[in-house]
Amino acid sequence: MNLIVEAIYESGVLRLLAPLPNLKEQERVRLTLETISPAEDAARLIAQQRQRRIQIEPHMAREIGDRHEYDLMGS
Repeated sequence: MNLIVEAIYESGVLRLLAPLPNLKEQERVRLTLETISPAEDAARLIAQQRQRRIQIEPHMAREIGDRHEYDLMGS
């Protein structure tokens, strides 16, 4: 099984950012480490946020935007 997961190195320990699926207790694994550049990390974060974005029709967006309770200028 090949699996790619992300982790953060903190205080001498790798902390996984997601749980590992399908591993049995005491199962041996081989790790290959690759650092992630800040630009690559930012691009991944933006892509994730785009996937989670709520899709609404343009006319609904306009109607919501025109409501007075969302007026930032207080008018």
